[in-house]
Amino acid sequence: MSCYSCCSCECFETPRNFDVSVEAETRFTWRLRDFCHSNIGWYTDRTICDEDLLDDWISKDAFGVYVLWHKDDYCAAHEMFHLRALYVGKGKIGKRLLAHWKNKDFSEEMLVYWTFLELPNRQAKYCEQLLLDTYSVPLNKAETTGELLLCTHLSQFEVD
Repeated sequence: MSCYSCCSCECFETPRNFDVSVEAETRFTWRLRDFCHSNIGWYTDRTICDEDLLDDWISKDAFGVYVLWHKDDYCAAHEMFHLRALYVGKGKIGKRLLAHWKNKDFSEEMLVYWTFLELPNRQAKYCEQLLLDTYSVPLNKAETTGELLLCTHLSQFEVD
């Protein structure tokens, strides 16, 4: 039974679609759960905070795949927050997150979470494309053919 009205996901469950493809096509050890629960941070809309906020979060050399998330629901039974993916990208994480903060309108979401996994460029290219082929992510406009929702669930400890 689903915990959330906006999608069919359940707390503590990670969809298998992405992982099945990674396992079949590569020898990479990372899985979707790694992207959803690694290097969690957040920022508010640019009307509320300034860009210095990102300086303390991410190493200047961090490169890999990141996901921007909107926290849109809470499951009191499991004490987990439901987040849905807004955007998937790759590159120098700090630089890319700052560009999104400067150029995208997050006034509706107000608070945007991110997760990222540091990866070499070749793995990051594969991962980003597989995410876009599997999931429908609303702020990605190019090369996105996926139809499933990308959601995750984070504990209070993870979102603080």
